[in-house]
Amino acid sequence: MELTLKNEVKEIEWQSKTFITSRSIQPFDKLSAFFAEKYGALYSTLAKSGIQANEPPCAFYYSIDEKKMETDLAAAVPVSETCPEIEGFTKVVIPATKALTITHYGSYDSMTETYDLLEKYLKEHNLKKT
Repeated sequence: MELTLKNEVKEIEWQSKTFITSRSIQPFDKLSAFFAEKYGALYSTLAKSGIQANEPPCAFYYSIDEKKMETDLAAAVPVSETCPEIEGFTKVVIPATKALTITHYGSYDSMTETYDLLEKYLKEHNLKKT
């Protein structure tokens, strides 16, 4: 078993994964409610369709606007690559690639620290966001 330190940035080989998502722009103070609503709807719809998640849920953050205190994000549930399109949701396939990963521990209020660690790693290793 590999030991991961708190908030450690790691370079990984990302394997292609398929997700069913629900995306919107949300104020920072509404994130808990957003995730509760969207994960509930995603899992309910998947269950009614006879589709199972194959890993824990996650979130995609497309942009973060600290001035407006809002983020463009998606609640995402990993599913089989053969999962059909589901009305009302978006199927997203992230192809195999190199990626950075970090696990955030703590509240939404302390997420800026985690993002700052990613930004620092990018700069120190001369990497660019894509």
